[in-house]
This record gives sequence, C-alpha cells and structure tokens, in this order.
Amino acid sequence: MIELLAAMTVMLIGIFAIFGVFQAGIVQIRRASTVTTAAALADSEMEKFRAIKYDSIGLANTDVDTVVGGSYGSTYTGQSFYKTDTAGTATLASPGITTTSQTTVPVTSITGFPSSGPFLVKIDNEYMLINDRSTGTWSLYQSSDRGLLGSTAATHSAGATVYWIQRVNVAACGSSPCTTAVPTKTVTGADGRSYKVDTYITWKQITNSGSTAGRLVKLVSIVVRDSASPYRSWAKVSASFDAGTGQ
Repeated sequence: MIELLAAMTVMLIGIFAIFGVFQAGIVQIRRASTVTTAAALADSEMEKFRAIKYDSIGLANTDVDTVVGGSYGSTYTGQSFYKTDTAGTATLASPGITTTSQTTVPVTSITGFPSSGPFLVKIDNEYMLINDRSTGTWSLYQSSDRGLLGSTAATHSAGATVYWIQRVNVAACGSSPCTTAVPTKTVTGADGRSYKVDTYITWKQITNSGSTAGRLVKLVSIVVRDSASPYRSWAKVSASFDAGTGQ
C-alpha cells in the first residue's frame, strides 16, 4: 500500500508539471493571437492615412484636447508619441513683425525650441515655418511659406506669444481639407475582442545620414491597447508622410 501511494504521488507530481506546461502554452498562444490581431488593426488604421490626400492627414486639436482633459487623458499622453503645442514658448521682441514682407522673427527666448530649423511656430493666429534659429532672431523660409496651413502673412506686435507647433492640426470634416480621424476609439478585432486604438499625428524634422536638417514631415503613430486595461499596449506602428511624395 505504501509503495502504491508513493507511486501515485510521483505520478501526480508529473501530471501537475505537464499540466503547467500546457497552461503556459495556452497563455502564450492567447497572447500571440492578441498581438497579431492588434498589429493587424494598427496596419489597417495606417492604411487609411495612406489612402487619403496629404492635406487631410492630421487631427483636430479640439478633439485631442477633449481626450487629454478627460478620464483617459493620462493614458493617452503617457506615450512618447504625444506632443503638446506649448512645450516651448517665447515672446516677440521689439519691434515685432512690422510688415507682411518681413523674413525674420525677433524673439526674447529660445528655451524649449529645436536647436535648428525647420520647425513650425504660431504667433497669434498665423503659422510660420522657421528656417534658421539664432539667439535673438529667427529667419523664415520665405515670405510665401508663411501662409503654411492656409494662414496669411500678417503683422504682429512685440510681446505676442510664440508657440512651438508640434501637432498636425486639421479641422474635423466639413469643408475640405478636413479629417475624419479621431485621437482615440474602440474597435473590435477579428478575434471578437475590443481594442483601444490611439492615434498621434505630429510634425517631425527629417535629417540625412550626415545629420543635416531637412524639411518637415507628418509622423503618424498608432498604438493599439487592451480595452479593459488600456495601460497595456499590444502594438505600435509609425509612418512618415512627405508633402513632396504624399507618402
């Protein structure tokens, strides 16, 4: 009887070990299925941007601000893809921008801005593309470029705030160009599970192999998260879109 009990105990230990291996295998298979589904969702979202015009690639700032200010805000902003337009601020130095043909921007501070151009700034309601950044005076690409994103050249008084623009702001659909993209949404994957899909669209300066600064491109980043536990991300994908090629 004792030998039988000992044999049964050894057999049970072996069976439990095998059961543990099977259990771990099931968990890994389920995780791999989730990651695969999330990656497919991320690729599907990116394809939507590849299928539209370059001018329509962006997010409405009002939509982004609504998400950031809500209960989901800390999760959305916790990604490195998230950028804010107020990360760097300066003010116009005297005499400001006095003519519509002026090609320089005098500023009182350069803290928080890129070390070289090009980068995008906003003064009052006008967007400007900065070509070169020096300590006290920034140069614009050319006066015709000051109408970037549909604005028109204007004069600006000394003391006006200069914001560094990092998000690609495109109005929610109405009159073209407009966007139907939203910062975050819940979708159902092929496995029938719900996933949280977050979208980030920012301006990015490209450089060549010699680290020479080039033009700005739009960087689209997609993060697919677990809907029940959004802190857990299953897939991430990014792609840049160039105004010259549309890709």
